Amino acid sequence: MGIERLIPVVAILAVLAVSTGKLPRILSIVRVAQYHLIQDSQASKWGQAMLLSTETK
Repeated sequence: MGIERLIPVVAILAVLAVSTGKLPRILSIVRVAQYHLIQDSQASKWGQAMLLSTETK
């Protein structure tokens, strides 16, 4: 599914959300999902970086 088809679908869903009064609930769900995405992508969950060994002669 290309972006050309996705944009009209999203626009229709947005209009439906506004007309039914569900837009604030949808926006809060999106904000919670964004928060979880940010929390999951923090560097503290990446583990330790692999360091190259330094050999001195």
